[in-house]
Amino acid sequence: MATISASGAGSGLDVATIVSQLMSAESNALIPLTTQATSFNSLLSAYGTLKSSFSTFQTALNSLNTATFSAQKMAVSNTGTGTTTDPFTAVVNTDTATKALSQIIKSEGIATGTTFSSGDSIAIQVGSEAPKFITLSENKTLEGLKTAINDAKAGVIASITTDANGDHLVLEANATGTTNTIKVFANGSLSPFGYNTSNTSPTTMTQTQAPRDITLAASGAHDISVTQLAQAHKLKTEGFTSSATFATGILAIKTGAGTTTLINPKSPTLAGVRDAINTSTAGVTASIVNDGTQSHLIISSKATGANNTIKITGTESFAAFNFDPAAAPSTPQTAAVPSGQTFDAASGTLTLKVGTTTSTIALTGASLTLNDLQTQINPANAGVTASISNDGTNSHIVLTPATAGTAVTLTGTGDFTALNNSSTGMTQMSVAQDATVVIDGIAVTSTTNEVKDAISGVTLTLNKTTTVNDEFKLNVSNDKSSVQSAVSDFVDAYNTLMKTLSTMTAYDADTQVAGVLQGDSGTRSIISQLRTTMSGVVTGNNTLSTLSSLGISMQKDGTFSVDAVKLNTAATSNFEGISRLLTSDDGIITKLKSLVDDFMADTGIITERTNSIQKSIDLNTKRQEEMQARLTLIEERYTKRYNALDLVLANMQNMQAQLTAQLASLSSLNTN
Repeated sequence: MATISASGAGSGLDVATIVSQLMSAESNALIPLTTQATSFNSLLSAYGTLKSSFSTFQTALNSLNTATFSAQKMAVSNTGTGTTTDPFTAVVNTDTATKALSQIIKSEGIATGTTFSSGDSIAIQVGSEAPKFITLSENKTLEGLKTAINDAKAGVIASITTDANGDHLVLEANATGTTNTIKVFANGSLSPFGYNTSNTSPTTMTQTQAPRDITLAASGAHDISVTQLAQAHKLKTEGFTSSATFATGILAIKTGAGTTTLINPKSPTLAGVRDAINTSTAGVTASIVNDGTQSHLIISSKATGANNTIKITGTESFAAFNFDPAAAPSTPQTAAVPSGQTFDAASGTLTLKVGTTTSTIALTGASLTLNDLQTQINPANAGVTASISNDGTNSHIVLTPATAGTAVTLTGTGDFTALNNSSTGMTQMSVAQDATVVIDGIAVTSTTNEVKDAISGVTLTLNKTTTVNDEFKLNVSNDKSSVQSAVSDFVDAYNTLMKTLSTMTAYDADTQVAGVLQGDSGTRSIISQLRTTMSGVVTGNNTLSTLSSLGISMQKDGTFSVDAVKLNTAATSNFEGISRLLTSDDGIITKLKSLVDDFMADTGIITERTNSIQKSIDLNTKRQEEMQARLTLIEERYTKRYNALDLVLANMQNMQAQLTAQLASLSSLNTN
């Protein structure tokens, strides 16, 4: 703004108004720039909306994969006369263990600074694609070779990892699946990067990730029985009083094939031992259970399975925790009974606990021998078989559970107290065992109760064992309704995007109002590429080669509609073809994902157009600032000029006043 006052105080000339009116005319030069700025800002806002719409569409596309359009449903039935409770649940695999993987290979270590000679070549072939040849135009380091491979778009992503052995060139196939394996042909200084599994020549490149196809469930019926559940190894100590201490010796625990872990309690109490076990890396958990009189330490392996047995070595005060699975009896037994000892049924009770089931043995008679007790225990059907063993001095009742590893406890009162299970050191509450499930007559074992891919693409979660009267059948079938819903979701997502584009590029002839992106070249290109992709043909897919063959057709406004009848016919006659049409390597959705990724990339059309508009806004802002500076100078010049004119007029007015006064004085003299 002007720094010279335009008061007009000399002659009465209204300099401020004159300058204001002149500057109002001069300021018209800003109108084209401000109009242009408004247009640019509208475009920038429109591309922001466009980017947000594509981001939403991208999220929708990324949620659609091969598994989505190959959905299966499970039905479990029991045609036998056994339990009606399903012993297992079945779901289609959805976790990362079943997704398709790309192949990754890695070179041997390369010394930092190593260069590769100009003129040497490397050719990379992925799957059945033609090899891509890369010839070094000059000596290059490993970093330069990586860049050359990526610039060549050879179907792989090249990167470098570094470890103690040096730098490694890593190549990962862009496409997943077993059909997209990598072959590398190289010569000269690049020879160490050669890789071809069908060639017996030695190579220094190694595979660090094998290619893998997605694991899909196959339709069909399967007979299934669960004969054994996986369980952890669980041990129990004898009872300890509250004053028991463990201050001398060593305590070591080994689980399965793991390393032996030394346990170092900070407190010599049983609780201190428990806490030290739980904070260790021994692969077990410990807890304390009090029976009302004494406390027992319970130790369980964290993992289930037959290979996760616990071995505990204790010396001195820790000797009470000793347990060697190799020496553990396969069946529990009663305390030793001297020869000739008898029992009176009227003088006590005998209770048998098998697993979680407790039974009271009905005893009759006096002067009962161990053989008599055996004959009274077995008819009780308590889940064990009783037999007699003799260690050379004393006899024992041996209790063999119907299910191996089931904890068995015999508790007597009165006359039968002498029969209580003998307990020295740790005793097994449950053995470590694998799950066993029989599928179509084939026994399958698992370290956990979650069994994956015994039936392709299906995970079975085992809940209980079946009985001989059960005849469970799992039926896996195509989930047509789920696939039809996914197709509708895909079309809805596309239509939402196209409606946004249509609104932003439309022209209303009645109101003569155009959308903010009407005529925008970038948007026209985007719409054209989307429509071309949606109208594409997928070869080698029998009757389903286009979206229209699936019942998806384009409308006049550029959106698509779904013919439910035609879609259902396709799902019935060629269910597998739907996923190939949409999500195979050259499927419609796969191509759309790639196209949208390109649009949204840093070098993509949306980003580039946004950056271009922002540059135009920045340039417009600079021009407005320059114009405003020029107008300020003009205003200062006008103010100086009219202030000067005001001064001249003021002087002239003063001179006129003086002359008028002098003339008046002369006139007065003449009159006198």
